[in-house]
Formats: sequence, C-alpha cells, structure tokens
Amino acid sequence: MLHTFVFSLGASGSFSASCCTFRKKPDPRYPMETRWFPQVNDSSCSECRQLHLLQRIPADSSYPEDFYKPPSKTDTKACADPLGMENGDIPTDNLFVSDAGPPDYDKWKARLNYPAAWCARPVDTNQWIRVDLGKSTTVTGLITQGRSYSDVWTKTYKVKYSSDNAAWAYVTDKTGNPKVFPGNTDDDSQVTVYFPAPLHTRFIQIEPQSWTRYICIRFELLGCKGKIVNSF
Repeated sequence: MLHTFVFSLGASGSFSASCCTFRKKPDPRYPMETRWFPQVNDSSCSECRQLHLLQRIPADSSYPEDFYKPPSKTDTKACADPLGMENGDIPTDNLFVSDAGPPDYDKWKARLNYPAAWCARPVDTNQWIRVDLGKSTTVTGLITQGRSYSDVWTKTYKVKYSSDNAAWAYVTDKTGNPKVFPGNTDDDSQVTVYFPAPLHTRFIQIEPQSWTRYICIRFELLGCKGKIVNSF
C-alpha cells in the first residue's frame, strides 16, 4: 500500500516536500526509525530521513498538495526560547559528558555565559555532552561559546537526539549525512544555529568535531519550553 506523508524540510519555512513510501506505516513505538523514507518519485525524499511525521495524507488523494500547509517563515524564530542551560532550569544532574575533564572545567560550566567552559579529555571526536530535558520538548537550535578568557573553542560539531536515551539519530543535511554545524572562532562570541527542522525530543547530544587547542564549549538550547510545536 502506498502511504504519503508531509514533512517540513527548512527551519526557515522556505523549503518543503512530500515523501512517499510503499513500505509499512511507521510504528509509533519507534519514533526514531528512518527506514520508511526512501527516495520514491521525489529526489528530495532523501532529506526526510531525520524528520518526524507531521501530517498523514490519504493514500487515495489525487492532489496531496491540498493537504499541505506551508510553514510560516517566523515559526522557528517564534520557537527559539532559551530552554534552561544558562539560567539553571536544566539541573546539573541532567547533564552528562563522555569525560569530565579537569575539575575546573566540569559539565556545569557548559552553561552559556558561565566562567570557563566544559572541556573534555582526551581530545578526539569521541567526546560529547548530553542534555536530558526531562520530557519531550521542541528543540530548534542552539547557541555556543568557547572557553572564556582563553584561545580555546569548538569550531564544528554534530548533534544527536533521542526520545529514550537508547535509539539515537543525527541531525542530517540535505544528503542525509550527519550535519556538521559551525561553532566558534573565538572565546566569547555567541554563535546561533538552527536545525533544518524542529526536533521533538528529550535528549540532545553535542559531539565536537574540530577545535582550537582543546575541546571546550558553553551552550544554550533553543526551542519551545513546556510544549510541543509542529513544524508547520
């Protein structure tokens, strides 16, 4: 049976597409599953791999675009509130790291605008910092900084997300590969990035990919606090 679904592919609301699959319907018990979104009659379907189901279109519809509601360009900005790293609403117990690093650069120092930063040891691409938001939350992007009063910062990173801390997926680019986000070029300037589409998730993991001298980062998550918001 043919099943057709609509996805929002651009955080700015400037691009979107419909994707079709001849496979079984998605199982709601496994929201991170990506196998249902192959390229079928639409080259842009490859971009659907990371995205969540937004709206079902009847399989017998002759004009599926009639069921599609384009996203507003302001949707992402309207869902870009700080989620609690800087102000402490996200408790330190909800932060997890691959390596605690030196005591002066522990995980609680990863908060935006805090002195120092979280810094990992050893220095390699296996390091990460994870946030448990406590419940499913709409996350649209993040703000990063380097380590204050130093020549140390994270230049690029990837982002993973999970609803259950077991099944993980990367935020991907248009080719379906893990997206590499731009980080910082100095110690204190804030760099804001938005995801290609809002994530509805509980866990977020930042994985530094390149850095200056050491892996150090401060950050804030952006999204809609306390509610789930559709991408359209």
